[in-house]
Amino acid sequence: MAVRGDEVASSIEAHVREAIERMVGEIRSSVEDVRTAVDSQLKAALQSVQADVNSISFLPHIQRTIGELEEGYKAAKPPAPAGGDASRVKRAVQAVENSKSQVDTLNALLDQSLQFGSRAALLILRGETFSGWKGVGFSAHGGNDEMVKRFNAAPGLIPELDRVLRDEQVVIWDGANLSTRLGVPPSQHAVLVPMVIKDKVAAAVYVDATAEDAAKFDVASIELLVFTTGLLIDTLSIRKKIPSPSLSESTGGLQPAAGALKAAAPPPAPPEPKEASSTVAISAAQMREMMAPTPAAQFSTSAVPAVKPVAPPPPPPPPPPPAHPAPAHDERPSTQYVPPVGIRGGAGVGGPQDETSKKHDEARRFARLLVSEIKLYNESKVEQGRKNKDLYERLKEDIDRSRQMYDERIPDDVRKTSNYFYDELVRILADGDAGSLGL
Repeated sequence: MAVRGDEVASSIEAHVREAIERMVGEIRSSVEDVRTAVDSQLKAALQSVQADVNSISFLPHIQRTIGELEEGYKAAKPPAPAGGDASRVKRAVQAVENSKSQVDTLNALLDQSLQFGSRAALLILRGETFSGWKGVGFSAHGGNDEMVKRFNAAPGLIPELDRVLRDEQVVIWDGANLSTRLGVPPSQHAVLVPMVIKDKVAAAVYVDATAEDAAKFDVASIELLVFTTGLLIDTLSIRKKIPSPSLSESTGGLQPAAGALKAAAPPPAPPEPKEASSTVAISAAQMREMMAPTPAAQFSTSAVPAVKPVAPPPPPPPPPPPAHPAPAHDERPSTQYVPPVGIRGGAGVGGPQDETSKKHDEARRFARLLVSEIKLYNESKVEQGRKNKDLYERLKEDIDRSRQMYDERIPDDVRKTSNYFYDELVRILADGDAGSLGL
């Protein structure tokens, strides 16, 4: 029985082995058929793709792509500066140079910057923080000019302002991060130009341009305007020729030179030379007054006598010196310089009068500059001081320091006959109300 069982087991094993071998053979045959079919299809597909590639030319596609890239680059590139129009820069510098005080100079700078952009703002540096002083053009381009005065940027807030302070160089970028903080839609082009006063960066001028004004955005002109303004502020107290002859317009032959006037005039009769000399002396005095920092309304072209074919009539006698009432005991000394009796209009005494006038003009300009700086950097205190009539108490340190600078620079003979520093304190800080000083 055991032998019979072994035979049955061997027979079953042989049948199973035979079935497995047959099944494996069939699978191998099927795999080979599939492989042959796949190879055939791949060869056909490859031949089809190769035929398609041979029939296509990529050159037109490449040329079209290059053209699209060039157009996109031109659209993204900032507009070229509007060079060649130096007259625009000259007119802008003329407007700034005609200013009589530091505040007027800065206001003129901002106004003239709009020739080269859409909006302009002056950001004053206090320590390491930039604070808005004034803005122009913001109300006309989706914002409010007064928003600039509330702007403050501590280090790290605007990277471009940090670069101006750290590297002391001009920064050009799209300006979107700064324009939005100033309350206007993002700009397309912008520039920050550091303003150097007394050999240090004192402020930064921000000028940007919207898409509509992109064509007039001129970085080079803005840089020149800011640079010139810094120099003008540095020399404001010592400049005497305002406006500068270097920036004056040509008269075009409408007013002949003094030599031409003498050549064109007919020979005078014997008694006329004395009268002619009086006319020349009066004209020189009028020209000296024109060079002084007086209001614009006093500038007149009538100072030069017209040339006539006949001798001019004798000039009227000089008016007598006005009487000056003695000030009351509780009043401060007058700030107006009054020349001694007999000097005005007298022959042979023009030299001392010129020197004295120059000293008083310089003292007046220097006082105006000192007080303007106090107001420029303390506008909020000035506003509160006017309301509470305690300007001196709020600005005592600045006023005393400026007064000391005035006393050290201005000669004693000028300070004994005038009080220009107090006069400018009343006019500029107190807005004409002496009681606001709280003295």
